[in-house]
Parts: sequence; structure tokens; C-alpha cells
Amino acid sequence: MDLNGITEAGAVMQNLPIGLGMNLAMNEPAMKGYAALTEAEKEELIMRCRDASSKGEMQRIADSLVPHTDISAIIEEADIL
Repeated sequence: MDLNGITEAGAVMQNLPIGLGMNLAMNEPAMKGYAALTEAEKEELIMRCRDASSKGEMQRIADSLVPHTDISAIIEEADIL
């Protein structure tokens, strides 16, 4: 990702929490997983990231984006808290 928030593939990643953006920049499979989400899923994920209380929680959310990882578990966890 460059400083303008545009990935190498040309996808704009606006309004991402900085922690999520940094995690995605360092984890290409997670970035691809993020790109595959619907707009509604992206909004839900961003809201969850804004509520993250630690670096580890942000890392776990980003790791959940790797294909074949169940992101719904992360979203449901937010509903429980």
C-alpha cells in the first residue's frame, strides 16, 4: 500500500483504522480476503476494528480475513461483548 491508501492492485482502502491498514499491508492473504468482502461486511469489520482495545485484537481481526477463516466468528464475538 502506498501513502495514498491505494494498493498495488489499485484498490482504494479509505477510512480504514490505521492498525487494520498496517496489518493488511503486511499480510497479503488478509488483504485479498478484505478485498473479497462485500461493502456491508467491510463496514462491519471496520466498526469492529474501531472498537478493538489492543494491538493483539486488531491482529486477530486482520488474521481472520485470510481465506478459509471464518470472519463471522469475529463479528459474532463483537455482538457478545
